[in-house]
Amino acid sequence: MARKTVKRTARTASRNEFQPHDLLLAGIGAVSLGRKQVAHLYANGFEGVAELRSRAEDAVQAAAKTFSGQVVALRKQAKAKAAPVQKKVIALATEARAQAEARLGPVLVRFGVKKAPAKRASSKKKAVAKRTRRAA
Repeated sequence: MARKTVKRTARTASRNEFQPHDLLLAGIGAVSLGRKQVAHLYANGFEGVAELRSRAEDAVQAAAKTFSGQVVALRKQAKAKAAPVQKKVIALATEARAQAEARLGPVLVRFGVKKAPAKRASSKKKAVAKRTRRAA
């Protein structure tokens, strides 16, 4: 009798699924590496940290200058565009107020609402001469 062979299907590549113990081992490795780096920095007097700090401060100052310049430019543009509009609005408001006072003045007088008294123009007084003191 001939022997029959059973054909096996080839295994597909396993998926990269992480198990909880993989995560635990990776965390332990990260903590260990961090401890070693801190011990190394402490032993060497934090020389690299000072350089990193100065580079970070320079980068922050450069970013602040760039941002400041952009803000100033935007502020100038806003003022330039708002000034003519502001003048028009003020002119329209004063004109509307004058028209309203002119048209509603007689009606308000009929209802007994008195018009505010006009302000008097202040007159300039002559300056009083200062007294001179006698020497004792």
